[in-house]
Amino acid sequence: MQTSLYASLLIGLAFAALSASQIPRAIAQSTTPTYVLGVSSPLDPLVVDLQSQTSSLTILSGVSGLSLLGPGSILFIDGAWLQSASSLDPTILLLLDSTVLNGVPSVVVGGTPTILQNSISGLIKGQVPNLPLIAEGLKVFSTLPDGTRQGAALQVIAGFDYAVNAEFTWAQQHLANAIPSAFSPLSTSAPSKASTGKALLASSSSPAPSWAFVLQLKTDTGSQFAQAQIISTFTIFSLQNSGSNTFKWYNFFANQSLIPGSAVSNSPWRNFSENDTVNVNPSSNTLVSHGPTSLITSGPTTVTYSIGVTAGFSGAVVTANQTQSYMLKNTNVTDTSRSASQVGWLHNIDPRSSSGKLSFSIIPGWTDQIPINQGIDLHGTFTSTFVTLSGSTISQTASTGVGLAVSSN
Repeated sequence: MQTSLYASLLIGLAFAALSASQIPRAIAQSTTPTYVLGVSSPLDPLVVDLQSQTSSLTILSGVSGLSLLGPGSILFIDGAWLQSASSLDPTILLLLDSTVLNGVPSVVVGGTPTILQNSISGLIKGQVPNLPLIAEGLKVFSTLPDGTRQGAALQVIAGFDYAVNAEFTWAQQHLANAIPSAFSPLSTSAPSKASTGKALLASSSSPAPSWAFVLQLKTDTGSQFAQAQIISTFTIFSLQNSGSNTFKWYNFFANQSLIPGSAVSNSPWRNFSENDTVNVNPSSNTLVSHGPTSLITSGPTTVTYSIGVTAGFSGAVVTANQTQSYMLKNTNVTDTSRSASQVGWLHNIDPRSSSGKLSFSIIPGWTDQIPINQGIDLHGTFTSTFVTLSGSTISQTASTGVGLAVSSN
């Protein structure tokens, strides 16, 4: 029997009046000051769910209450209210944008959760059509000299209670304005010169080129798929001080964390494959580097590759790379790349081995070259397949599809 469970997953991207009402607290896990905008009742489901997360919860009576928020605060917004209110008064989004740009982790729950990130200028955008998106969190850390925002976002696509809990936990992890070191793609086993996160230079230059973090988009399937949980994390870096007035370059790393049902319960579902394909608009974008290449593994194997630019190749005047590593076992990797506008990888995991029950993180990467006056125009599909066995024979198959679309000015 075969079951197809496809969900298009778009990614994209990462806020007072003294009349605000303080909510009485039940037992909660945190004391982080948390504010809710767009609801009025203490019995609203969003408020009720947040009561189990923090003992400091305040309902704001309106956008004037945003002045109450300070460092260390978290903001939750009712998405249906925001969609309706901002259509009548566009200044509401401007005020919320200001709050986000001041570094407050902000979460839109319900309605159109991407409405906030779509309103932030300079933020690399991602869209996911036909996605049952429940909530999106957004955090802006800083702004690069060219106006590009450095941000993070978390999207949860199923399970309201799960979404509020996951977004609150994520927001707490992003209270500080420092970009987390965990965002770096460089593994601890990388060469020491690369492990600093700096670019590798072909020759001395000043200022030195480097890869700057610009965005991490994380999507959690929640309870959407019964067979497994998929956590997709897309991290983007921009090459700084490239020495080129003609092109700009971005490195992408796509981390698909596969958690089969058999890894966390008595579920019979096992890993089978991860099939990823990335396409760019060939009229404006060129894929100049990607990894890993094809390989076959049996025992535990560390897959290591580097992506980036090389001086003298495809318009680059410096050499600057980043290195990524991830672990595989009983897995064959096929590089299915076809052209400078399409790259891809097929990871076949042996479901009959112990690897069928393991949690995996599969992390391919690529470098996109773009004319200086144009933007990212990229689409990808990331399909995870799981199976059940009857003896050594595959009896059921289920696939989940994640579609990535990224654009920028």
